[in-house]
Amino acid sequence: MLAEDWLERSQPGYRELAQGERSAVAGFSIIWSVFEAAALSGSGSVRSISQFIDGNREALVDFTPLQAPLDYFQDRYVEEGNINFRFDHLNFRRNDNRELVESVLLGRNDDNAEKVKALLIIVYRLRNNLFHGLKWAYEMRDQQANFEHGILVMTNVLDCCRR
Repeated sequence: MLAEDWLERSQPGYRELAQGERSAVAGFSIIWSVFEAAALSGSGSVRSISQFIDGNREALVDFTPLQAPLDYFQDRYVEEGNINFRFDHLNFRRNDNRELVESVLLGRNDDNAEKVKALLIIVYRLRNNLFHGLKWAYEMRDQQANFEHGILVMTNVLDCCRR
């Protein structure tokens, strides 16, 4: 495969990635593209995510399919009841609604639609960090589960909102 050959030859750390890590990155990239086209009219942003979720609140009454990703991100980004250093690596920008994400991760906001927004904002930050090269700063280490849970969030939201 052309891409694999080039990445192995030229990108530090890529050769050391396990097949599962490579698959998670590739799958996340493809699913993001599908999600952005289907849910966000091709214009991914925190604002378009919020608008999409607000327009589909009635479809989000059952949070069960998204509980595992929420649990994962809480375990990853919260320690001893506080947001941890990993959370800062999401590189929130001014308009990314960091406050909502923090309130959901800390268990202070239990509204299903707001929890879905927060999960999708995390996914959006993972997407930006991947597509803008920040994930390569540490050679993609410790990212497989992030991308796998991101895929779960996007696919479950699409499945839920298409019914």
